[in-house]
Amino acid sequence: MSSQTQVPQPNVTTQETHPIRREIAYCMDVLVPGVYLWLGQWGVRLGGCPAEDGYPGVLHSWGGVAIVLPGYQIWTTDQGD
Repeated sequence: MSSQTQVPQPNVTTQETHPIRREIAYCMDVLVPGVYLWLGQWGVRLGGCPAEDGYPGVLHSWGGVAIVLPGYQIWTTDQGD
């Protein structure tokens, strides 16, 4: 008989519910210069652009920060898949 321990998973929110998180994911994917912060349902996008309609991208972490500079340089805490 095996005993399995269930590890609680964070409540992952959908990008449809939180469009700022979808916009941040889009800007990071297409390397649009800006500073991006997200924490749960809250997010700040300084620079960047709105996401295209139908963009399916997601942020894989509950909270984080990303800096995208001109010349395709990116630093982010998001681990992605």
